[in-house]
Amino acid sequence: MNRNLRTLRHWIACGLALSGVGLACAQMPVPLLDTAAAPATVQQLEALLQCKAGTVLTTDEVESKLRAIGLIKGADGFLMPSQKGPLPSLFGDEVVAALVTAADGENRATVYLKRLAGKQLAKRLGVSQIDEQADTNEPSYFKQTSKKTTLLVGAASEVFVGIDGVRYQSAVACQQVR
Repeated sequence: MNRNLRTLRHWIACGLALSGVGLACAQMPVPLLDTAAAPATVQQLEALLQCKAGTVLTTDEVESKLRAIGLIKGADGFLMPSQKGPLPSLFGDEVVAALVTAADGENRATVYLKRLAGKQLAKRLGVSQIDEQADTNEPSYFKQTSKKTTLLVGAASEVFVGIDGVRYQSAVACQQVR
């Protein structure tokens, strides 16, 4: 539908140009109408979630960025994709849920992905140490990125949001001790 709107807007601009009201059509760029998630916001979120040394994880900032890519507050504090608009995406996969918490002396941001397997995501992020304490059928991984930050990559499971279960293939989390 957005493509149709852009085309219509272009035709109107051309009609105005031909009638002498506007500039020539070839010189008049048509602005994009669908500026869903700004690529910069997606890149910033992916960088935060990679939990590199020096990362400062503030829950308000992360939640704000998650909302900017199209997630809305749902049950139990989870952020869920909006029923309207494009599906949010991080690390090249669809985001099915996210959770940002500040408790027990730590801040944590977790994003649950639909199709990308935990092993694939761990390899992509350079995480190879298996988390023996994780309660998953497939291996889960972690990487201590600094004294205060840890990158966690989980395997397929299900998270309960309210009374509904949301299935996912992998999860990535940045955990920062305060």
